Amino acid sequence: MKTCVIGSGVTKVDRHYDKNYLVLIDEAVSKALADSGLDVSDIEYLVVSTAFPESILNQADPSTYIAQNLGFRKVKALTVSSGEVSGAVALDYAHALIRSGKASRVLVVGFEKMSEYPSWVINKVYTKILEYEVEGIKNVTPPDYAALITNEYMRRYGVSRESIIRWSIKMHENAVKTPHAQLQFTISTDSLSRALRISEPITMLDSHPTSDGAAALLLVNESVAKKADKAPIELVDVESSVNLPIYLREDLTYFSATAAAYKRLSSRNGVRLTTNTAVNVYDTYDIYGLLTIEALEICARGEAVRCMDEMPYLNVGGGLKARGHPVGATPLYQVHELRELMTGVSWAKYDGEISLAHAMSGPDNNAWLILLRRWA
Repeated sequence: MKTCVIGSGVTKVDRHYDKNYLVLIDEAVSKALADSGLDVSDIEYLVVSTAFPESILNQADPSTYIAQNLGFRKVKALTVSSGEVSGAVALDYAHALIRSGKASRVLVVGFEKMSEYPSWVINKVYTKILEYEVEGIKNVTPPDYAALITNEYMRRYGVSRESIIRWSIKMHENAVKTPHAQLQFTISTDSLSRALRISEPITMLDSHPTSDGAAALLLVNESVAKKADKAPIELVDVESSVNLPIYLREDLTYFSATAAAYKRLSSRNGVRLTTNTAVNVYDTYDIYGLLTIEALEICARGEAVRCMDEMPYLNVGGGLKARGHPVGATPLYQVHELRELMTGVSWAKYDGEISLAHAMSGPDNNAWLILLRRWA
């Protein structure tokens, strides 16, 4: 039984001070339902992904209240919360429901409302993606690890600081062409010297912004997909792997969890990524994007800075860096952008048969891959 995406909808990623999470979700779901041709009464499962609902919203089990707000009564509703990969895990769960025959129409909704508190509070919440009893309690933060990895990468491969920032420059260029992106402005290497330092050498220009947003995807089985008004996109497979803690790794510049997941996914499905494959990868910090395309075997190790210029379909939405990172919704935004690319809606034109979304929590602590294919 194949799983297909027949509808998707997203809100603009921003700091939505005037909207709560239910309003954002209602907007995304309304777009996805209209896009799919389905109605609220058609949905059998509601799978909600969010990373920090209890820390930020003081709300346990938001899926119940989302279902109530959307007018669902007979739907089975559940919440998935697994750090930065929450959205990928939710899609895997929905995929399993379809493949097993337990459901034929599943609505997956991802959201995060990160602008509810001052930045210092949100930064403290975001640090929960690391292990508290080993890292958090010692005030180690996500940008500290990005700084450590950046310095090691530059030392090992002789890469300049100005070369690293080229990733962010490319992401901002893509974001300018993406209506739902948060940071719709360009930057340059000259901007680097003026940027606020977070953890040397990481600056604000190397990092993702604080973001609010919601995204919704309609996943269905083959029989429902055949009746869809628009061409479906097949969700072929989902794969994942867990890495060692960063403080136990021998090589900080190799994302082995992403690499292991890709090897299994590639072997099982007979696919291989190239510089012309559409990929949407996690780049909470620009160095993470560079290491990811190396781990996916698109670029040789140490060559990502040069290689990314040969990738026209890399993070077409601007990546986490410039589209923004509404944490629990981010993997759904990625799939939405790839679906638009493969169905001719995106600003870019893509003829490839497959595309790949990559998600990870922290510096490759837990990596997930979602393989999409044109539906024949």
